[in-house]
Amino acid sequence: MKDLFIVIGAGFIGGMLSLILRKERPEFSVLIALMTSAVIVFEISGYIERIISELKAVIESCGVDIKYFTVIIKSVGVAYVTQFAAEILRDSGENAIASKVESGGKICILAFAMPVMTSFLELCTRVVNGL
Repeated sequence: MKDLFIVIGAGFIGGMLSLILRKERPEFSVLIALMTSAVIVFEISGYIERIISELKAVIESCGVDIKYFTVIIKSVGVAYVTQFAAEILRDSGENAIASKVESGGKICILAFAMPVMTSFLELCTRVVNGL
């Protein structure tokens, strides 16, 4: 619960500082947004580690290949990091760059998924050839 208050407090303080500085020193406003995001990510990193380890234990107990789990975790991680970066860029007025960051994140997710898609297509080919 304490972590939640730290995240909310950091968000409010960072948001207010950024708002105040945006008029006078917009370059510092972006830095405040970056620092606030870093504090929030650092504060929740323990939860992320716990979620990943618990999911990994469940996946292993079910007998599912760990490579599928890895693809999902990497994809979710890329999506969150990309979203954070794009939102900060949009807040600083860089909409075009934000869109490119989002496109880059989508390409990374597709690259992570390629081994799984390849395995799936190989399985389909074996099933069809076996009939």
